[in-house]
Amino acid sequence: MKYDEGKERINLVPVDVIKACARVFAFGADKYGENNWRNDIPVTNWVRSYDSIQRHLMAWIERENTDPESGLPHLDHALTQLMILKMQTLYGPEAMDNRYGENK
Repeated sequence: MKYDEGKERINLVPVDVIKACARVFAFGADKYGENNWRNDIPVTNWVRSYDSIQRHLMAWIERENTDPESGLPHLDHALTQLMILKMQTLYGPEAMDNRYGENK
């Protein structure tokens, strides 16, 4: 008998969304180098990633669906950048947390 209790239910994540993010990561790899974002985790301020997410979302809400540079959807860029921000918060140094606020 196999025990799957407590394991992530990966089958619940939409495959189309995973593929969309993979296309943005591939664009970034072609432009900046493969896995470059991983090397940037220790040196990239979190708000920089947040800004990128917001710029893509603002373009989308203003009815610009496609990023003019990559030709990929702004929502895909925002999702990918959110994944990177999550990785920064998990594995980056606390010194890169440059959010404004009292808890600094």
